Amino acid sequence: MYQLLWRNGLRLYSIKHAAKEPVKYKSSINLPRTKFPTRLTQKTRDELERNLIESKIVACYKYQEEQHRDPAFVLHDGPPYANGDLHMGHAVNKILKDITIRSQVVRGRKIDYIPGWDCHGLPIELKALTGTKDTNDPITIRKKSRQFALDAIDRQKNQFRSWGVLANWNDIKKVYLTFNANFIVKQLHLFFNIYEKGLIYRDLKPVYWSPSSRTALAEAELEYDANFVSPSLYVRFRLTNWPNFIDEVSSKHIFALIWTTTPWTLPSNQAVCYNSNLTYALVKLKSDNKQSDSEGEDRYIIAQSLLEDFQKTSNKICTVEQLIQGYELKNCTYQHPVFREQRTLPFFDAAHVQEFKGTGLVHTAPAHGPDDFLICMNNNIPTRSFVNEEGIYGNEAPSYLRGKTVLDDGNDLVMTNLKEDIVFASTLKHSYPVDWRTKKPVIIRASQQWFINTSALKDKAIEEIDKVAIYPRVNAEASRKSLKAQVMKRPYWCISRQRSWGVPIPVFYEKVSGKVVINKKLLQCICDLTIKEGSIDFWWSQSLEKIFPPSLLEEFNLKTSDLIRGTDIFDIWFDSGSTWSQVLDNQQAADLYLEGYDQFTGWFQSSLLISLAARNCTPYKAIFIHGFTVDENGHKMSKSLGNVISPKDITAKYGVDSLRWWVAAHGTQHMAINVSQQLIQQSAENLGKVRAILRYLNGSTGDKLSKSSTTFTIRAESYLNRCLLSKLHDFEKEIFSLYDCCEYNRVIACIQNFVTNQISANYIHLIKDRLYCGKTEEIENIRFVLTQCYTILCKALWPIAPLLIEESWNGKTNFYEHHFQAHPAWKEESVEHVMEKALELKRLFNQQTKSKNSWLLSLQVNCSENALNLLQHLHPSLNVSLTDSELCEILQVNSINLQSLTSTSSDFLINTESRSDIELCPRCRRFAIQNNNDICQRCVSVLQTNSK
Repeated sequence: MYQLLWRNGLRLYSIKHAAKEPVKYKSSINLPRTKFPTRLTQKTRDELERNLIESKIVACYKYQEEQHRDPAFVLHDGPPYANGDLHMGHAVNKILKDITIRSQVVRGRKIDYIPGWDCHGLPIELKALTGTKDTNDPITIRKKSRQFALDAIDRQKNQFRSWGVLANWNDIKKVYLTFNANFIVKQLHLFFNIYEKGLIYRDLKPVYWSPSSRTALAEAELEYDANFVSPSLYVRFRLTNWPNFIDEVSSKHIFALIWTTTPWTLPSNQAVCYNSNLTYALVKLKSDNKQSDSEGEDRYIIAQSLLEDFQKTSNKICTVEQLIQGYELKNCTYQHPVFREQRTLPFFDAAHVQEFKGTGLVHTAPAHGPDDFLICMNNNIPTRSFVNEEGIYGNEAPSYLRGKTVLDDGNDLVMTNLKEDIVFASTLKHSYPVDWRTKKPVIIRASQQWFINTSALKDKAIEEIDKVAIYPRVNAEASRKSLKAQVMKRPYWCISRQRSWGVPIPVFYEKVSGKVVINKKLLQCICDLTIKEGSIDFWWSQSLEKIFPPSLLEEFNLKTSDLIRGTDIFDIWFDSGSTWSQVLDNQQAADLYLEGYDQFTGWFQSSLLISLAARNCTPYKAIFIHGFTVDENGHKMSKSLGNVISPKDITAKYGVDSLRWWVAAHGTQHMAINVSQQLIQQSAENLGKVRAILRYLNGSTGDKLSKSSTTFTIRAESYLNRCLLSKLHDFEKEIFSLYDCCEYNRVIACIQNFVTNQISANYIHLIKDRLYCGKTEEIENIRFVLTQCYTILCKALWPIAPLLIEESWNGKTNFYEHHFQAHPAWKEESVEHVMEKALELKRLFNQQTKSKNSWLLSLQVNCSENALNLLQHLHPSLNVSLTDSELCEILQVNSINLQSLTSTSSDFLINTESRSDIELCPRCRRFAIQNNNDICQRCVSVLQTNSK
C-alpha cells in the first residue's frame, strides 16, 4: 500500500510499505517546519494585531528616523475633518498614504509623515452645539467646539493606528492641529505676508451665502440637490431706447425678453447683458390657442437661435419682423422691472451671454452673480442688495417684500407683482447648490468679505501645475487639465466666514472711515499673546486695552475707542491650505500630496494658491488622486440606503491586512471604488494564499534567518535555482517601480502572479525532491534561494500587509530593521532562456501524460537544433538515457534521451515509454531501487552522509 504524506496543505509524495511495517524513513526527510500557523482564529488574530500595532508602529517610525538615510521623503497629510467616526473613504485615503510611505521605508529611505486634523469650521460648531440651547456667546461656542474636536481626534487617531498607519502617534510634536497656538501663529504671519503683498483685500462682492448658517461658503463647501425645483420665468423689460432702424410707429411697445429662475433677484437688477456676436430677432407674439391676441401690438427682442426653444416651451407663436445684429443693441436702455419710476438702465455687451439656453438677453444683478458683478464693476454700476444675512429682504426693498424670505415668499411675491410682465411661467427641476451641512439651499449674495486675488496668481499657478508629477499616470493629463480648469474659472477666493469657531482674521477697522488697521507690531502682539494663552480665545473675551500695551497704541497714534475689532474668521480652506507652513520647515515642497479628486476644488488648489501667494512656488512636487467609495451598484454609501460598510466591520471579520489588501487592489485605478462583501472576502482569500506561501517559505528556510543566509555567498548551482533568482531580481525591480508610480493594484497583481507562477508552480513544485530528500549541499542551495524569495517577497508585501509580515518574522527581530535587496549578479538572461525552453517542453509533455505517474515514464525527446542547444545545459549527454539530469527533475520523469530532430516543423517530438519494470524508492519516490536495496542509491548516500 501507499501512504500519502501531506505538509502545509500540499501533497508531497507517497511511500510504499508493507501493511504491517511502520514507515522507516519519515524522520530522515527534510520537511518544512514552522510555528507560523496556516490561519488564525478571530480572537487570536485580534490579540496578535493589537500587540503588533502597539509594539511596531511608533517603534518603527522612530527607528527609521534615526537609522535611515536622508533626504527624507515627505508625504504631507491632508487633514481629515475632526467631526466624527471614520468611514471607508478615510480608510482608502489613509491606507494609500501608509502604503506609499512604507514603500520608501522598506528601501531604507527616511520618511517624514506628520498626521494632522482640520479642527475648525461650521460642521464642528453645529455638532458641538447639538442638544444645547442656542447660544451667541463665542467663548461658550469655542469651548464646546474644541472639546468636540478633541474627542473626535482621539477616536480617529486610535482608528488610524488600528489600521497600522505608520506615524509617531505618541509625540504631540509629530501631529498638527489647526487650533493649536503654534499653528495659528504661523497662519497669522502667513496672512500678513500675503496681505502686505497686496494679494489679500477686503471688498463688497457676491459670494455663495448660506442663510441657514449665516455665513459665506466656499465652492468646496457646497453640495448639489439634483431635484431642486425653481420658478422658470420669461419676463419682459420695456425698452426706453432702441436702435433707430426699428419702426416705432407700428409698435405699441418694444420689450427685451429675459429668462430667469431667480425672480427674487429682480429687484436688484441693474443692467441687461447681450452678446454682440449673436443675431437677434424682433418678433411679435401670439398664443397658439387664440385667433387674435393683444400681445400682437407689442414687439419683443430675442436671440434668433433661441426662438424655437422659446416657442416649444411657452406655446407662443413668434413672427419675425426683422433681424438685429448684437452690436446694434449697444445704446439700448430699459425701464427697471420693479422700480419703474427710477432712471432707465443700460445694455452691456458680455461674453458670458451664450445661445444655449434662455433668450440671449440676461438679467444682470451685480449683488447676486459673479459675472453680473464683474460686468457692472467694469462699467461703474453700483451694487444694490436688499437681502440680509438670513436671506430676508431688508428695509430698502419694496414694501411688499420687507421681512420676507427670498426663496420662499420672495419668489412668489415678486411674480405676483410682475404678473402683467410675465410672458410665461412654469417650474424647472435642476441641480442647485445647498449648504454641505445644513442641506438647505444657498444663494449668491454680495457682502463685505476678505478675498485673495486669484487672478494675479493664475498664470503662475498654471506654470507650476505643468511641473507637478501626477499619479496614477493613466489619468495624469486629464487630472492636470481638471486642476488647471478649476484654478482658471475661479474669479476670486473669499477667505472670510461669519462664525465663532475658527481663527480670527487679525484686523481692526476705524469706526468712522471703516479703514483697515493692521501692521507687523500689532500682529506680533496678537501672536505673542496666543502663545502665552495657548489659544486665541482672548480675541473674543478681552478688551483691546488688555490685548495691546498703551505704548504700542501710542506709537501708531491709535485709540481703542476709535477701533472696531474684526469679527470674521478664516475660511477653513485657508486653514488647511496653509498646513504646508507647519510641516515643511525649510523644505520647499513635499514629495507628495495624496487626496481624493474632490480636492481639485479644495486642498490641492488652496495649498497651491496660498503657497504661490506667500512663496511664489508650489508646495508639492507630485500629487496622487484617488476616487470615492461606492457600493456594488455604484451608489454612494449612506445610512438611509442601508448600504454602509464600515472599516470596523471589515477588520473585525477579516483582519486589518485584508482591509489594506482591498485598498491596494481597488483604491488606485478607478474614480468609483467599489466596496462589497464579495470583494472584501476575495481580498481576504487572496491574502490567505499569500499567507500559505509565506508559511511554506518560512518552514523551508528555518525559524531563524542568519545574516549570512541573506547575502550572496552560496552558489545556486542548478538552473532552477539560478532562474528563480534571476526572476526574483526582475520581480523586485518591477514591484518598486510600480510602488514609485503609486500603481498599487498592479503591485498586488504582480505579487500574486509571481507567487503563483514563479515560486509555487515553477520552483517549489519542482524542487521538492531535492529539498526533502536530497544531499546537504543541494538542500542548502535551495534554502538559500527560498530565503531570498522569502525576504524579497516580505519586502514587497510589507507596505501592504505589514502585520502579516511582522508575524511571519517570528517576533525575534523586527522586519523593518533589516534591509534586503536582490543582487545584480542574480540576473542571468541566458539561464532564463534555457528554463523557458525546458518549461515549454514540460507543458507539451503534460498535455500528453495527463494524470499518469510521470516518475515511471522514460522519454525520448527529438529536438530542433535551437532547443537541443538550450536543453543540453540541463541534460548534457545526447543519445544517452540519463536519470539524474536537471531536465528529468523539471519534467519529473524517470529518464530522458535527447536526440536531434531533422524536421523543423516544431521544436519537439516526444515518445513516451512506461517503465513498469522498475520499483520506485519508498523514501523519495523518484529514483528506482537497484541491486535489491530497500531504497535508491541516492537515498543510501544521503542517509550514510547524515549518519556520520
